[in-house]
Amino acid sequence: MTTRHITLIMPGTSAEAFEAFHNHHVRLQWDTLLKVAYVEGGGTHPYVGAITANKGKGWKSSLEMKTRFVKYDPPKVAAAVMTEPTGLFALWGASMHHADNPDGTSTLNYTFSIKMRPRWFGSLLDPIAAYLFERETRKRFEAMSRFLAASRNGN
Repeated sequence: MTTRHITLIMPGTSAEAFEAFHNHHVRLQWDTLLKVAYVEGGGTHPYVGAITANKGKGWKSSLEMKTRFVKYDPPKVAAAVMTEPTGLFALWGASMHHADNPDGTSTLNYTFSIKMRPRWFGSLLDPIAAYLFERETRKRFEAMSRFLAASRNGN
């Protein structure tokens, strides 16, 4: 299993960043990784115990997984884990921690863990998969940052 950490400054408060990411209808307006994201049973936001379905966009469209939220405390913390192994993924989990900054921005700390399968294959591919997922995650958070900045400017 490989774990990575990403820290970014978002051009909005923690409440604005949390809402942009966890409101699944809003998220699909800017998310570069997902073309499908919804809470099973309906609703726009997850909650502790909620299952969400996620399917990739573009060349990632063959990647999909269901996640279960294990922590959901707006606008500070959310954490989810994959409900069962899917495709080459044996395990995936992530957490997001948001904190407001005095200048009206917020700090987003994102941590994820990933493990591929089968085990012998995963030991070779875990670092590569983590690198690719981190790269895609940085792209999507850059898109979220642009979305937040445009929202603040009334666009």
